[in-house]
Amino acid sequence: MAAVAETALERHAEDVLPARPTPPKEAPGITRALIKPHLLANLIASYPDYWYKVRYCNFRVGLSRSGRGVLINDPEAIRRVLVTEAEHFPKEENQLAILKPLLGNGLLTAEGAEWRRNRKLAAPIFQHSSVKDFAPLFVRAAERSVSRALSHKGVYRIDQEMTKLTLEIIGEAVLSADLGESIEGIADTVTETLNKFPAMFLASAFLPGSLRDRFIETIVNPGRRQLDSFARKIIEEARAEDTGTTLLHRLMAASRSEDGREMTVDQIRDEVATFLLAGHETTATTMTWAWYLLTLYPEWQERIRDEVVRVTGGRPLTAEDVPSLVLTRAVIDEALRLYPVVANLMRRAERTTELLPDLTVPRGEAILISPWLLHRHKKHWRDPDRFDPMRFVGEEAAARPRHVYMPFGGGPRICIGASFAILEAVLILGTYVQRAHTTVVNVSEVMPQARIVLRPNVPLKAAVTPSGTF
Repeated sequence: MAAVAETALERHAEDVLPARPTPPKEAPGITRALIKPHLLANLIASYPDYWYKVRYCNFRVGLSRSGRGVLINDPEAIRRVLVTEAEHFPKEENQLAILKPLLGNGLLTAEGAEWRRNRKLAAPIFQHSSVKDFAPLFVRAAERSVSRALSHKGVYRIDQEMTKLTLEIIGEAVLSADLGESIEGIADTVTETLNKFPAMFLASAFLPGSLRDRFIETIVNPGRRQLDSFARKIIEEARAEDTGTTLLHRLMAASRSEDGREMTVDQIRDEVATFLLAGHETTATTMTWAWYLLTLYPEWQERIRDEVVRVTGGRPLTAEDVPSLVLTRAVIDEALRLYPVVANLMRRAERTTELLPDLTVPRGEAILISPWLLHRHKKHWRDPDRFDPMRFVGEEAAARPRHVYMPFGGGPRICIGASFAILEAVLILGTYVQRAHTTVVNVSEVMPQARIVLRPNVPLKAAVTPSGTF
């Protein structure tokens, strides 16, 4: 089953649709997946058309226990799983089997008391009031980035530039580190590891637990060793400072947790590795998709540039400007709707639970909640496959039920850096459009591909020119 792009090649604005795989009529099924396992290499391409319409349905992928369960698109059932009954629906073992070999026991993968302790340590830095303090750092980094982009007279890898920019930010803001010479190595390590996701997913779908774990650990080990080296170097540099207010300093200062156990270097390493990956990848990927969409819809790049100029009069952006950047924020929200960074969330029922009057989930059942499906669901969204940032403005946005738009997850396990990422993305986008016009030159080649995160299938090449020349 080849994924067929629905991107229009001719520039008729009313006909342009952002790229997506064409849904098959039916899911591949076990027999077909066994014969042609590549069908599951890009999981969102295997989702049949009716999954975009149902409230819930059973699914089956592969042979493992984790490969069968119930898909849920109903916002009330999702609220029960992620919020009110979250303690009874922990993360599903196959997702953890893929993430833990790389990230260890950091915030993304830890459970129970260890997760609660480290979440409590990290929370003050990512509170909205604290995140605003990072705004000048975001703007300065974005200004350096746009200067680098403008210095290239030809086509430029805008996806690589977004990765470099967001790694600079996460290094300075959260890890107290000038990543400098390490940025390219970290970015390459992340990309190489993400590219192994199809093999990891197939192992989780078809192999028993012990074989799955050994296989995944073997193919992830090179990336883990490299990430470990970067993380430990960052920890050593931070220890050389007497004081600091970043997350890393808070972790190191917490020599003992509430239960009296010491926080080891390995535990700190897991958190640093988690923030190296998740802390930059969310915004870098979101910005990459934003430039793709703003190329398909160039009138929107002009609209947000006009908004930024009107709000700032040409001066650098500040945190106080963000509430007035309504259209700029709406573009980011719509990019996250069409291309959520994490396409799928998996949970497992620890006990039999009635989620809806007509849906009872038995103990041990896997649950699939897919932002990719939710954000394009025929019932929840008007014209869901089209790019329309105005759906996030005014009454339409206010009337939307919760848990049909969840680019950062939901409940206690919602991404701790959500406010950080949104403010960062808005200020990066606003700073860029102040000074430059960005056009992706290979939009016709782009197709979303689900790895651990939802990335374009090809490098995004862009021409970046001074604003006013388009």
